Amino acid sequence: MRKSLIFSLAGLVAFSFAASLPAQTQEKSKTTTKSAGNTGVDSTRKAADTSKDAKDYRRVPQYFGQVGLSDDQREKIYSIREKYAIQQAKLEEELASMQDKIMRECEAVLLPEQRNELTKLRGEAKAKAKAKSKAKSATKKG
Repeated sequence: MRKSLIFSLAGLVAFSFAASLPAQTQEKSKTTTKSAGNTGVDSTRKAADTSKDAKDYRRVPQYFGQVGLSDDQREKIYSIREKYAIQQAKLEEELASMQDKIMRECEAVLLPEQRNELTKLRGEAKAKAKAKSKAKSATKKG
């Protein structure tokens, strides 16, 4: 029961957050954490962005802007989004904290050799993503 509640909450937060942002602003924000008792192992995950502009709620959810909203409808939507913005941010932080805790506990199960291999794999993936990002930005500039 508790697990299904957590997964439901996580799904709801993820869905409501993703649905509330325009497609061009849906980027992964990454944080790096050091696992307890395991220095050198980084875990990258989506995290709650608590530094968002306070006026971020003054956007309509994806596709809403394409259905001919009146000014009154827009203001009502802004009001609804503002009403839930702080609560949503707190839930996202709680979910991110839980994901970190899960990762630390999972890493604690690994043998030292396995943790070293995991560190190596993560480093390779990070380097590959960085190279891909550089190639993508070079394409945009040229």
